[in-house]
Amino acid sequence: MTMLILVIALFWFVVLIDACIGLPSIQAIKTDTTNKDLEATERISVVVAAKDEALSIRETLISLVDQSYSNLEIIVVNDRSDDETELIIQDLCRHFPSIHSIHITELPEGWIGKNHALHVGSQAATGDVLVFIDADVRLNSRTIEMARDHLNNQQVDHLTLSPDLTGKGVWLRGFIAYFLFGFSYFKRPWTANQDDSRKGGMGIGAFQMIRRDTYYAIGTHAAFPTQPDDDLKLGQYVKKAGFKQRLVTGKSHLSVEWYATLKEALVGLEKNTFAGLHYSILLSFFAIIGTLLSQTFPYVTLLTYEGLPQLFSALAILFMTLHFIIVTRKFTTFSPAYAFLLPLLSILFAYSIARAVYLTYKRGGIHWRGTFYSINTLKRKD
Repeated sequence: MTMLILVIALFWFVVLIDACIGLPSIQAIKTDTTNKDLEATERISVVVAAKDEALSIRETLISLVDQSYSNLEIIVVNDRSDDETELIIQDLCRHFPSIHSIHITELPEGWIGKNHALHVGSQAATGDVLVFIDADVRLNSRTIEMARDHLNNQQVDHLTLSPDLTGKGVWLRGFIAYFLFGFSYFKRPWTANQDDSRKGGMGIGAFQMIRRDTYYAIGTHAAFPTQPDDDLKLGQYVKKAGFKQRLVTGKSHLSVEWYATLKEALVGLEKNTFAGLHYSILLSFFAIIGTLLSQTFPYVTLLTYEGLPQLFSALAILFMTLHFIIVTRKFTTFSPAYAFLLPLLSILFAYSIARAVYLTYKRGGIHWRGTFYSINTLKRKD
């Protein structure tokens, strides 16, 4: 038992050191980066895919219309919505000539809806630079101008911004912080900023700015038509192709409500967690065991053992908590006090993995945004 707890403590020590080295490379986008010599000569096309987004699409599009960057084209793709999304888009198009709409009525075989909608929107775009954002994102008035300046000043091909993820209630906010904590050591997002490597890469659906030539060089969204984590895949394809990318935080400049409730978050993770484990039952099993062993078990041994096991348990909890705090401070505006919920949040996350695996295989696939995608389609190698 002593050796097991020691290994867990060493694991969290390595994770903490890795984060302390990597996270500083992820800087906040600067508010003073505007280069007055750079006029709005580049045409920027913003592509928004919307499926049943009646509650949020108006605010999102208005925040785009209000951007300080003048040479802006807004393309909103209504992807088979069943609510009032289409009517809202049509109303906004009548009032704002910079908004152009595309309405999709059928989903072609071999595509996931959002991937297809973004692909269709990109084909209609005329800009030298493309921006893909989710339909529930709120941007402040200078977000695109600042991102364009960062793209040019840093001479990068792809820029993705992490938003301020908002949520209501202690448990939902805690789960958001926990998700980012786990994502940070599983995906190591700072690899996006390491120019000497083609491994890793990062893309966040809230905001991705990419040069048109780069987007077509990686094959557009047609390169990964059935991948539900399309945003991450875009960043990974950019990195793999050897293009230069940057991940920066934009907490003060764009925000998105992650999910309205904790229950909605668990339903949403049906799509993402299993996909991140490549739809492998074996990997999912190890992920569940690994989560409970590394994140819950030290609290148990801290209370039930004495001597070295108790000491190593305390060290494991200390290193894990420090990692949670620095990730929370980097990517959110939440209190670090959510770290006190770590053992319970880890159990909840392990449950979410088991739930996603069970429901996916029980149903033979996933239901996402009103469409069913079979497990065979999701496992397809694009």
